[in-house]
Amino acid sequence: MHFSNVLAIARTPSKSEDFRELIVRTVADNLKVDTRCYGQLSDTQENHGHYRAIIIEIDTPSASNQTLDIIRKTRNENPGCSIFVVVTFASTLSKTKYYLAGADYCVKVVDTSPEQKLSQFDAFLSESARLNHRELVLDQDHMCIYGDGKKLEISFVEMKVLEALIEQRLLSHNEIASVMGLNTKYYDSRALEKSISRLRSKIKAHYGDNIIQNIRGYGYKLSRGLICVNHFQPVKERSNRE
Repeated sequence: MHFSNVLAIARTPSKSEDFRELIVRTVADNLKVDTRCYGQLSDTQENHGHYRAIIIEIDTPSASNQTLDIIRKTRNENPGCSIFVVVTFASTLSKTKYYLAGADYCVKVVDTSPEQKLSQFDAFLSESARLNHRELVLDQDHMCIYGDGKKLEISFVEMKVLEALIEQRLLSHNEIASVMGLNTKYYDSRALEKSISRLRSKIKAHYGDNIIQNIRGYGYKLSRGLICVNHFQPVKERSNRE
């Protein structure tokens, strides 16, 4: 994981310091990690745009809604920042609300032994950092993806889906259906899922990673920074031209 500046956020000042120590122990580099607690973020107009990664711990059910506001504020201040959410209390985890608020990654780290917790956290951050080093390019003119010295041809519909995901990053099933030109009231959800699954499988077979993540019960998410376009035009603008 190679971030120049990281902000660790937790519920209280003491929790923030504990969380910072966990991050420092996990990351191999001598990383500068600042800390804040929820109250400091709620009561200040401080901008966190200079942080490349912000990692937020949610350790109680009651803290969940408060952190959603923190995620939204952080995302608005810096659209390019990677936001990690780590849930450390024993509960059924619904990731969708955090993704909708603007989080990039969300994981549940159960409160077991310190060694197990550290191992889970390490695996989560390592995988996230590895994916973020991908540099794939969507070529809209030739309907293909370039990266790692390889070329992957895709269909027009697959290109439109990727365009929309790059532009908005998180799309519901209905939004995906609309991009694919389907009737949003009567489309076959299983057929839609199979189409996205084929696209995900093609990309994974070519480049080794699932860059499109399934958000159960909602839709699909594209991890930030994995793919860009050569000459990006908003989906609506391209549709009008075509």
